Amino acid sequence: MRAIRTALLICSAALVLVACSNRKTEDDSQASTPFVFQALNLQQQSAQGKLLWRVRSPEARYDLSRRLALAQNLSGEIYTNGSLLYRLRSSHGTVLNDGEVLQLEGQVTVERLGADLVTIRASRMRWYPRLQRLELDRRAQAATKELSLTAKRATLLMDRDLLELRGHPRIQRGGLRLVLRRLDWSPGSGQLQTQGPVVATAVNQPNAGEPSRLEAAGLQGNTITRLLELQGPVRFRSPAQRAWLVAGPSLFNVAANTLQSSVPFRGGYGSVKAQGGGFEADFNSNRVSVLQGCQLQQPGTNLTATSCTWNWLSKRATAIGTVTLRRASLQQVTRAQQLQARLGDGGLLIFSSPGSTVQSTLRLPASRPRPKPAIGL
Repeated sequence: MRAIRTALLICSAALVLVACSNRKTEDDSQASTPFVFQALNLQQQSAQGKLLWRVRSPEARYDLSRRLALAQNLSGEIYTNGSLLYRLRSSHGTVLNDGEVLQLEGQVTVERLGADLVTIRASRMRWYPRLQRLELDRRAQAATKELSLTAKRATLLMDRDLLELRGHPRIQRGGLRLVLRRLDWSPGSGQLQTQGPVVATAVNQPNAGEPSRLEAAGLQGNTITRLLELQGPVRFRSPAQRAWLVAGPSLFNVAANTLQSSVPFRGGYGSVKAQGGGFEADFNSNRVSVLQGCQLQQPGTNLTATSCTWNWLSKRATAIGTVTLRRASLQQVTRAQQLQARLGDGGLLIFSSPGSTVQSTLRLPASRPRPKPAIGL
C-alpha cells in the first residue's frame, strides 16, 4: 500500500499546484474544502517496475482529511505480468483510503481482452487493487459473442482468472435460458463449473401455454470449445408438443446447436413411445435421431430398427436398417430395410414403404369345419 499512497500523494500534490495556480489564496477557515482537480491519474507498479494498474479521470474532487476522491468518467487498466488484460470504465466513482478501495458506480463496464472478448457489466463495483478482487453487487452480467451470464452478484478474482456468480445465476444462449444454483467461470480458459440442479427453459416461446423445460442434475463445460456437459438424469418435457424425454449424461454442442447422448434413453411424442441406445437432437434441422437400437411403440404396433429419425416440424419419421414392424391385428409382421411414417390425425404413426421391398406375413384365423347337412327320411 505504500506504493499506492505514494503515487496518490504525488498525484495529489501535482494537481493541487495546478488548482492553486488558478485560484486566489484562501483563508484558514476554508482549508478543509475539497480541492477540484483538472485531472486524476493514479497508478501502481510492482517491485520489478512493471505496471500493475492505472486509473484516470478528467475531473476529481479530493478531500485530504478523509483521504477520499470523487471522480467523474473514470477509466482504468489492469495488467498481468506487464501486459494489459482488463479495461474498465464507469460514469463516476470514489477512491477510498488513498487507493485501497475504488467504488465504481453508474454505467460500469469491464472488458477482459483476449481471443474471445468478455464484457462484464454492473451498476456498482468495488475494486480492491491489493487483493486483485472486483465485487459486483447490482445486476452483474458477463457476455461473450454467443453466451450471456447473469446473476444478482458476482466476484471477479483476477489472480485466479475466476468469475464467481451467485444469486440465481443464469446462462442464456439465443432462445435457451439455463438457471443454476451457483456458477464459477474462468474467462481465460473458458472452463465452467456449476452446482445443480440445472433448469433450462425456452425464452419467448411462440406457442401459448406452459413452456418446454429441460432439467439436469448438474452442468460443466467450456465457453471456448462451446461444449456443455449435462449430468444425468436429464429430463425434458414439452406440454405443447406432448413430448418427453428421460436420458443419461448428454452433451450440448453450442456451435452446432445439437444435444446428444450415447447411453440408453426413453421418450415419447403423443401416443408414440421411443427408446434406444443413444440419440442426437439437431435443433437447426428440427430432427432427432435414435442412433442405435431404435424401438417405437404405439397402441397395436411395435417397431424395431437399427436407427430412426424423427422431424418434429414435418411430423415424419424414417426407420432404417433391419426394420421389423409388428401389428397386433392379424399378428402381421413386416420386414424391410427402410420404412417411412407420418403422424396421423389420431396421434399415431402410419407406416409406408414407397420404393422399398417389404416382406409381410400375417396369421389368418383357422376356418371352422362346416356341419354336414341332415338327411331326411
